[in-house]
Amino acid sequence: MRECAPGRAYGPWLLPSLALCVGCLDEAPTFAPRGQIPPFIIAGQVDPPLAAIYEGPVPFQINVPFRSEDVNINLDARLYLDLVPGTADSPAVEGTELPAGNYEDLRVLTMDWTRRITGCHSLTLIMTYDGNFDVNGLPRDDMLAARVVWWLNVGDSDGDVRMVTCPGASQVDAVPSVP
Repeated sequence: MRECAPGRAYGPWLLPSLALCVGCLDEAPTFAPRGQIPPFIIAGQVDPPLAAIYEGPVPFQINVPFRSEDVNINLDARLYLDLVPGTADSPAVEGTELPAGNYEDLRVLTMDWTRRITGCHSLTLIMTYDGNFDVNGLPRDDMLAARVVWWLNVGDSDGDVRMVTCPGASQVDAVPSVP
């Protein structure tokens, strides 16, 4: 015989009902509060694809699947045309706010690029938390941000434009020099 509640003995015929016996259950488990996990973009599922040079047409829709653990802080996503690393002033061209979510949920950021452009350009998406953009429009803490870059060559039907001539194509400023 097993004693579940003090002073009560139960025979083996009552074992199935012991699961319902409140005195036999442990305390509910406690878990540490969830930590913040910055946005993580699933680059292989981005549309238009990141590995191709987008030739048009404009306007087009951008779909960016991502995960993040936001701990009730909304996300801010901004698009930059011809963002050059190391520049002091980088105004966003388009932006949107996303409600906070959980890491378990695969979410998709959808934005429409409507600005009429021709020629060679880079289009950079930066996604981070509200309040993490500085006065220059760039993330204060890059560890809390995710970014992807599309290369556009709109209106070059003959393929005459070399991509190295695009604004921001030289990423020399992105990597600090080693003495």
